[in-house]
Amino acid sequence: MLRPVYSFLTRKCWLIIPGLLAATSGPAEAQVQALPTGDGILGEYYNGPEFDRLVTRRRDATLAFDWGHAPPVPGMPAEYFSVRWTGWLVPPASGRYLLHVTVDDGVRIWLNDNLIMNEWRPQPVRTFTTSVELKAGEPYKLRVDYYQDIIDTSMRITWERPDKPLKPPVSSWRNLWGMTAETPKPEPIPTGFLYSRNPRPAPSASASKPAVQPPKPAPAPARVIFVPPAVATSRPATVAPKPVRRPAPLPEPATLPGGSPAVVIPLPAAAPTVLLADSGSTASLSKLAVGGTVTLPELYFEQGKAGLLPPVRTALNALAATLRTRPELRFEVQGHTDNVGNAELNRQLSQQRAEVVCLYLTAHGVGTAQLQPKGYGGTQPVADNADPTQRPRNRRVVLRRL
Repeated sequence: MLRPVYSFLTRKCWLIIPGLLAATSGPAEAQVQALPTGDGILGEYYNGPEFDRLVTRRRDATLAFDWGHAPPVPGMPAEYFSVRWTGWLVPPASGRYLLHVTVDDGVRIWLNDNLIMNEWRPQPVRTFTTSVELKAGEPYKLRVDYYQDIIDTSMRITWERPDKPLKPPVSSWRNLWGMTAETPKPEPIPTGFLYSRNPRPAPSASASKPAVQPPKPAPAPARVIFVPPAVATSRPATVAPKPVRRPAPLPEPATLPGGSPAVVIPLPAAAPTVLLADSGSTASLSKLAVGGTVTLPELYFEQGKAGLLPPVRTALNALAATLRTRPELRFEVQGHTDNVGNAELNRQLSQQRAEVVCLYLTAHGVGTAQLQPKGYGGTQPVADNADPTQRPRNRRVVLRRL
């Protein structure tokens, strides 16, 4: 008698348990299971470091690249290019994620249109880390901008998941009780969590059906008003002055609070230092005495940036050709800014600009011993910073012979 009752209860339990498991599973887990597997992320590859000309589009499986000194795709150069990846990230678990970015040169990352990393500058291979709080099964809009300046080319994003923390293996005789144990390294984001399109299911027809609105009253007929033409008044014609060509660097574009562009003020006369129409002139550099300075008039940067612009590279190519033929010449490459903003940030920016110039020249055959980068920020002005018409002259790059 007991055996049939036991068998009946057993069958009932096996029917009830799956229902209990389904009822206790969270909505996030059910949503992850409902989403399709990711298909990767869309990549747009451009010539030029500022997304100048689109070359090709493709879907990349993940965001981990190390191209070395080779072009990323056929038809592109190995230097001075940029890539923009756009898509959606769906995390598998809720919690705080650590994103590790190893890059050479510049990278910017947006998540749901929020900038979470901005390391946009020429630099050797470096690793940066940021943390974000994510919800399981929620699609997050992802955008990654990358640009390559010169030499090495790499951009790699790895992550640490909250549900799979990286811990060293348990100590045992196999790893000499922890002495040879290694903590697992972060891995690239798998393709299954990256989507080229938003994977969120479309709302049902009933949910998307707009509510019925009461009819609006017909608008009153418009009144037509005839305005008589204005009487033209004669004014003396204004003759525009002829532009004056100056060898001084172009002013850095400025913006006012709120993002509106400021009026660009023409540069005044050149600073009272040595200016060369051709900075690559062997005769001019060789005649420079030790301690003498040469301001490079064609070397200018965008405001707040250290990236080399295409016209600047042309001038630096001529300078590199000269320095290759005169290996005995030694120079301190000085970066200078105005005094607007934080003094320490200005010094860092001037140091970055000086390093970028040295990096470019050494990549084109100039000996590293010939150049010493040094950023002075706004400590050595050659013009009045209080005068907006004079201030741009302080933003300059100078060679001082050693």
